[in-house]
Amino acid sequence: MADLPESLSVEYERIGREREQASKETDRAYRRELLRVCAEMCGWSAIGLVLGGAAFWVGDRQTGFMLLTAGQIVNVGGVAWSIHAAYRRGSERGDW
Repeated sequence: MADLPESLSVEYERIGREREQASKETDRAYRRELLRVCAEMCGWSAIGLVLGGAAFWVGDRQTGFMLLTAGQIVNVGGVAWSIHAAYRRGSERGDW
């Protein structure tokens, strides 16, 4: 940037620093959102596994089947809800 006037060179450096800071903040927000969604999905899966696992410890066949089905519904529904909520938050944030 030797052939640019001093004021223009300083302005370009300022703009570069601002963009770099904005990029770091955006990356941090993306990473935080990814970790949040992963934690939500792990939580729903754990709840579903507990319900499904309880099905193997009850003595009644129908109660066990109901617990197993409830565990599957909670697992799949919770993960789908987490993904949908993440998409909605991303749309509001302007990611896509």
